[in-house]
Amino acid sequence: MTTANFGPITDDVPIFGACRPGHLGGDLAAWTDVLSDRGVSAVLCLLSESEASRWGVPAAYDGTFETAHVPIRDRYLPEVDRLTRAVDILESMTAGGHRAAIHCNAGLGRTGVVAAAWLVRERGLSPTTALETVESTPWPRSPREAIRDGNATEAELYDLLGRF
Repeated sequence: MTTANFGPITDDVPIFGACRPGHLGGDLAAWTDVLSDRGVSAVLCLLSESEASRWGVPAAYDGTFETAHVPIRDRYLPEVDRLTRAVDILESMTAGGHRAAIHCNAGLGRTGVVAAAWLVRERGLSPTTALETVESTPWPRSPREAIRDGNATEAELYDLLGRF
């Protein structure tokens, strides 16, 4: 594991998951180096507005990466319009030739949901297969975090991903 909890969401895709800078130690420079050294040129930040303000991101790396911010509340499923916006941004980033990193706080829950939605839309995976994929890669994510914490149900997660 790196100080960025960095890893691909699955083989042969230009999308990676990561934690926020500093979450697992290191600082912004170390985090930026991990992503840059692996060819990432775009970052989608999923931190809530209050989290982003607290840690000063994504503004802190705005000059280093193409950057977008779609705030999603921690340990909750995103509204369909926010998830759609996040997936649209990832599509735009990758269509422009970027390798893109998605990050929330730990790079697990919100990152996992967005990664699964991208796999459903871009790779044509079923919601079940997309969830299994992001949960079982060498860098597993936790898209069921909102369910585990009692803030959503399995049915709501599958319904949300089924819209893609």
